[in-house]
Amino acid sequence: MDDLFPTSLQPDAVDLDVLPHQATVFFAIYPSAEDLPRVTAWQRRICGRTGVALRPPRLLHVSVALCGTPRRLLQPLREALRFVAERFTSSAFELTLDTATGGFGKDGRAFVALADAAGARAVHGLRVALAEAQQHVGLVATRGMSEAHLTLGYGDGLPAERRSVEPLSFRVAAVDLVASFEGRSEHRLLERWPLR
Repeated sequence: MDDLFPTSLQPDAVDLDVLPHQATVFFAIYPSAEDLPRVTAWQRRICGRTGVALRPPRLLHVSVALCGTPRRLLQPLREALRFVAERFTSSAFELTLDTATGGFGKDGRAFVALADAAGARAVHGLRVALAEAQQHVGLVATRGMSEAHLTLGYGDGLPAERRSVEPLSFRVAAVDLVASFEGRSEHRLLERWPLR
């Protein structure tokens, strides 16, 4: 028998309060539309003859933090995040990627570009600002340091040593809240929060 409500199972039809149970919901930095052609040209140069399968341009991002986990949430998630967005504040910054390495990620197949020290501090500061803003509505988010990186592609047997590469810089003027569905090469934009 066919599903009586087939459209209700589509990701676009899922309410934000249910979405975290069906997808990974996280904050990320995406290159602007103006910067993306320059970023993808750089991605091709850096990956060169490495045997890396390039990540599609629409998925190029730097993960900042998972959306907070509801602990004492007193309102629907969508309303809570709207409240957070109105009060969230963080400064725009320049992000520079200047090192590349393979063997990254859970399965060791990712080839990534790493942020320089200033960029790593700025991404961490953004992560802390997001955590602090969310705690006021009962969402608990991590503040721990993580390695700010942009996944360029995937491959097998990639060398894990770090090497300096031609630096790439772009302005970070917003942070996006997105949903990523397991097994699908798709990120769904939920919110865009501008940085001042």
